[in-house]
Amino acid sequence: MKTKIDYFDYDTLLQPTDWRFAAAVVGLCKYFDYFGIDYKVLCDVEEKPDNYIHGFDGIIYKSEDITEEKYLEFAENYFEKYMTHKNILNILESQEFSEEQIKLVNDLVKSKTVLKGLLGKTKFDGTNKDIFISTIEENRAEIIKNIFKNGNNLYKNYCNERLIFTEDNSTCRLRGYNVDKDRKTSNLGFCFSKESFESNDILEFDFIPFAFSNPDMRETYFVNNNFSVKSLTQTNYAFSNQLSSTENKDDKNKLMLVLQNSKDYISYDVEIISKSQDKAYYETFFVRLERLKKLRELSGKSLNFVKKINDDYWFNLEKEVYMRCLNNVLLDDVILMMLKFYFDDNAGKGYIKSRTDMLIDINVSWKGNEIMDEIKSAKSCGFLTSKKLIEMKSSNKINSYKQKIISALCAHDYDRAKEIILSLSAYVGMEFSFFYTFLENAEENKDLAFAFASALIEVSSKNNEKNN
Repeated sequence: MKTKIDYFDYDTLLQPTDWRFAAAVVGLCKYFDYFGIDYKVLCDVEEKPDNYIHGFDGIIYKSEDITEEKYLEFAENYFEKYMTHKNILNILESQEFSEEQIKLVNDLVKSKTVLKGLLGKTKFDGTNKDIFISTIEENRAEIIKNIFKNGNNLYKNYCNERLIFTEDNSTCRLRGYNVDKDRKTSNLGFCFSKESFESNDILEFDFIPFAFSNPDMRETYFVNNNFSVKSLTQTNYAFSNQLSSTENKDDKNKLMLVLQNSKDYISYDVEIISKSQDKAYYETFFVRLERLKKLRELSGKSLNFVKKINDDYWFNLEKEVYMRCLNNVLLDDVILMMLKFYFDDNAGKGYIKSRTDMLIDINVSWKGNEIMDEIKSAKSCGFLTSKKLIEMKSSNKINSYKQKIISALCAHDYDRAKEIILSLSAYVGMEFSFFYTFLENAEENKDLAFAFASALIEVSSKNNEKNN
């Protein structure tokens, strides 16, 4: 919440009452620190402003310290990597230029509409660098503003680019919160009354892009642990640094791996806001400490398995498990998918089986069911059954029964699953000790059927012992 105050020489208080104001606080702190501008943290001052909101920290500052000139300079420095004109100026520092450098300068000019408009008619040839330097310097503010507000991974990803550094807007400038004023808006308000629609927007929301994590990621994150300004700034700094140092993973997997190693700065329930360049809105999910501990327990597990389902979707086991862990969702459907994948990949059957067995153990631990002894029994029964079928020269029955059990489980037809397991027990002349627990409550103890089906594997007895 932004509040006008009369507090010594300061006139504004910004408190992180929701994630938007929290992100604005983090961005503003970076801005003030960059210029060495004086501001105060609410919890650090003994005498509080008269009209502050109790229970929230905040920052106290002078509104006159926020200017468009300083804002653009800060944006140029903070997102320097994406400032095309800076890249051009760096190249032009040379005294002599190769053909590659000359081509690169001309290509960079063409890549941005604002630069093309200013320099498009002048082709760089290696002898006219002064024209390029002077044109960029004379129009620097215009160039920065256009590059920053139109960058898909910069301001445009977070806010409506037409509202940059504006005030008194009728709707919030953030993506997903913004409404086109030129279109009908009566359906936004109560009883289709436009007058009943309320929205808030403040200039400080322009600092939200500086609060989110690494702009080189297609999906960026903000951790809203608004216990204090100190925790907000320090947590997001550490979070962003860890994301930067995590390589060779997609954005969601990076997030999961960072959360696994975040115990030094996240030791409580926390809200995480995400913004993808592929979506015109923000997403949020709540990470509970209980689930975060479960996620950290997975750090030693090998969950590397990726399979193409179609052109638009790749199944990533690690990602699927991590997201279900955080969302408190069991692994039943993932286990069934892995059991079905067993028949699709002749070369990787053993690897798929080992990952499936690991998932079953994780699933049982998440459920809190005390059936680990029965799980071991089910795996043993599956192994012994496979061995017996091989001895009976009926190894072709292994995959047949395995597929029937998996099909019944996929259809949630537990009566059918019981019939198949009983039929197999009679065929091999063996008693399955785990079956009585499964019989009592098949829905609750379906992991026993998962484990048994996973252990049915058509290999030699020697290899079967090795896999079990």
